[in-house]
Amino acid sequence: MHRSVLAGLSFLAVVFLCAPLAQAQDIAKLEDQVTEFTLDNGLRFIVVERHDAPVFSYFAQVKVGAVNEPMGRTGLAHMFEHMAFKGTDKLGTENWGKERRALEDVDEAYAALAAARHSGASDEEVAAAQAAFEASQDAAREFVVTNEFGSTVEKAGGTALNASTGYDLTTYFYQLPSNKLELWAYLESERFQNPVMREFYTERDVVIEERRMRTDSSPIGRLLEEFLAAAYLGHPYGRPVVGYRSDLDEFTRAEAMELYQTYYVPSNIVIGMAGDVDPEEVREYAEKYFGDWKAGPVPPRVRTIEPEQRGERRVVIRDPGQPFLLMAYHKPAGDHEDSPAYDVLTTLLANGRSSRLHSRLVKDEKKAVAVGAITQIPGEQYPGLVLTFVVPSKGVGAGECEAAVLEEIDAIATNGVDADELAGVKTRMKADFVRQARSNIGMLRGLVGEEVLWGDWRAALAYPFEIDAVTSEDLQRIAQETFVESNRTVGYIITEEEGEDDAS
Repeated sequence: MHRSVLAGLSFLAVVFLCAPLAQAQDIAKLEDQVTEFTLDNGLRFIVVERHDAPVFSYFAQVKVGAVNEPMGRTGLAHMFEHMAFKGTDKLGTENWGKERRALEDVDEAYAALAAARHSGASDEEVAAAQAAFEASQDAAREFVVTNEFGSTVEKAGGTALNASTGYDLTTYFYQLPSNKLELWAYLESERFQNPVMREFYTERDVVIEERRMRTDSSPIGRLLEEFLAAAYLGHPYGRPVVGYRSDLDEFTRAEAMELYQTYYVPSNIVIGMAGDVDPEEVREYAEKYFGDWKAGPVPPRVRTIEPEQRGERRVVIRDPGQPFLLMAYHKPAGDHEDSPAYDVLTTLLANGRSSRLHSRLVKDEKKAVAVGAITQIPGEQYPGLVLTFVVPSKGVGAGECEAAVLEEIDAIATNGVDADELAGVKTRMKADFVRQARSNIGMLRGLVGEEVLWGDWRAALAYPFEIDAVTSEDLQRIAQETFVESNRTVGYIITEEEGEDDAS
């Protein structure tokens, strides 16, 4: 099963702790709370009634992310996510007819600037093209109503308006009072059907600054980018979600529109609603505002299959600040039958204060200040990585922590896990579910994620049973199969005090 999309399903927590018969009965009740329907154009809806407060949460996912970008256009899925807040031909403009012509002028001026930069034009010619481009942007801004989409949501009492882009999915969400359901339908149908990409190049500069802060100026960000590039030689999981700087400098408004037209088709989107809503009313507004949206062709699949790794790979970055260790092994995609076992294994190894690595490195030996593990990086739709990270304590090198991680991994592969320890890990996982906020967004994250990736939101409800079914033999088997040297990628941040031997 697929833990990353299930992590928010806190409403299953109590069910997870119940006796088996009660689990089955309560899961049946939970299924009864869910209404699903699909419009003729293929747009899917999942609606969960929870009348605890007069609000509802909206959570939509589009099956597009960094994995779908061709070389030369990395970062474009994330860029469109930014554009989705810039309005439409009705929202965000003083005069769309005039603004449309002004945006065409911007496109022409940018094309002229790009041609000048790449054709060997003189500095004076490039400067003139740059000035003409900036003037065209200034002219287009005259028609912009800044942030009208977001302001409309906020004025209606909306909260938590946000979005995110990953390798597999782009996500949009917020919360509104329950009497604003029709406003929600209007706003979302507008931005999904009629984006105009206004202020594209200005916002592109914002994304470039985001990259600078999170990657170029961050040692851990630089390490992670190079680490994933080393782990993936062919598959696009090895490229950064934010994009390479050279691509950010070059891609165009027209290319962003092309990505939108390819992937933002009704059948590639799942919309979730949870809270104080009537499913029939949601269906009525869905038909009214989304029903005329034309169906599109099925988006292209990713063809490249990552070649089998045949030798350990290492990435080392030198930085005077904090040492850091990453260690990852290739594993199957999220729909593989062993996915629950990987979740249990990473919890046992490095997640939580009772995990083996926390107990050893943080609590007992004081060699690390933090440890953790992730099973769904970079994504889940295709074979990913099971990753462990360690933040060494002052004066401790990454190499010393790596040796401890390898020892604990080898112990699992050699000796397995005793029944009491396994039972404790499962109890911790159940307690983690209980402690999670029982939010509408959390619930939708699981249901919508399962539906958009794998086509069945009901699979989310099976996760507790799958965790309970994991055995010590399962953990030992996948440790032996997965945690082998030839399948391993290691990344270090080494401080100036550490020597060459610490990187080997």
